[in-house]
Amino acid sequence: MIPIVIHMKLVIKNLSKTYKNGVKAIDHLNLEIGTGMFGLLGPNGAGKSTLMRTIATLQSPDSGSIMFGEINVLEDNTSSRKKLGYLPQSFGVYPKMSAGDLLDYFATLKGFGSK
Repeated sequence: MIPIVIHMKLVIKNLSKTYKNGVKAIDHLNLEIGTGMFGLLGPNGAGKSTLMRTIATLQSPDSGSIMFGEINVLEDNTSSRKKLGYLPQSFGVYPKMSAGDLLDYFATLKGFGSK
């Protein structure tokens, strides 16, 4: 299960993603989620991680739209990244970086100016 906590309405319309090898991971998905905590469930290969990477703007869909509150995620990924936190199940860290340095690095990427 992938837990999702929503503080703003998430609206996904007609979202599709097919990989170069022909695997259709998302096929015309329509989804509306209000505020609260939700779980994204499905078998391996169902498209859960593809959906989360697309919402997090780590990859682009072939078609469709994603609105997070008033933010058009696919057109304004800077604004959406300021509001969205995403931690994938398999998260590679930098082995020679301390936990404090890693947190400082991610804070800088999110736009926080000082420790």
